[in-house]
Order: sequence, then C-alpha cells, then structure tokens
Amino acid sequence: MTITGPEDAEIRYTTDGTAPNAQSTLYDTAITLTDTATVKAIAIKNSVSSEVATKVFTKNGSNVGSGGFETGN
Repeated sequence: MTITGPEDAEIRYTTDGTAPNAQSTLYDTAITLTDTATVKAIAIKNSVSSEVATKVFTKNGSNVGSGGFETGN
C-alpha cells in the first residue's frame, strides 16, 4: 500500500485506526498489510499537519486489498 502527499511533506501514519500525530510511524516505503486494517495518515510540512486521511483495507480470504491514498495538502 502506498501513501502520497504534498511535495517535501513528512507523512506519519497508524494502522490501528487511531489518529496519527507527529510521533506516529514515519512513512518512507510501501506498507504491507497482512490483515484487515484501518490506515490513517497525515502530511506534515513546516510544522503544519493536514487533516487525517483514512482508508480501510479488508482481508478477503488470503488477500488484503491493495492500493493507496493521498493525504491532504
């Protein structure tokens, strides 16, 4: 799964459905999910955070949905 955001922004995310903040995991490579997950992400640029972007990935049999999403500007 990939997350994109504004150029030069730092992306922070969670996979447990909680709201991300500046101390959440730094996104620096594609994320592999092995079970259903609610991914939430923010973009931080110049100490300003975007709104939280949310996407639910659902496990269906042995596969978890793929794709990506974009954080706000």
